[in-house]
Amino acid sequence: MTEPRKTRASDLPTKRVVASDGSVIQMKVVQAESPTLGADLLAAFRSNVRRIREDRRDRQRAAQNPS
Repeated sequence: MTEPRKTRASDLPTKRVVASDGSVIQMKVVQAESPTLGADLLAAFRSNVRRIREDRRDRQRAAQNPS
């Protein structure tokens, strides 16, 4: 049995969307018909979690060091 292909977040296409507050948000696009749908979803999820954690860490540091 072959090992499933590892999908990286950088392998997924990115779409830019304007949020309701006017800011531009980048979103990973996952194709529903993809044979690697599970791996694609996992890669997109990990990418989102990584980005959110970085944002929270940056905000916390900025709050601690108001310059």
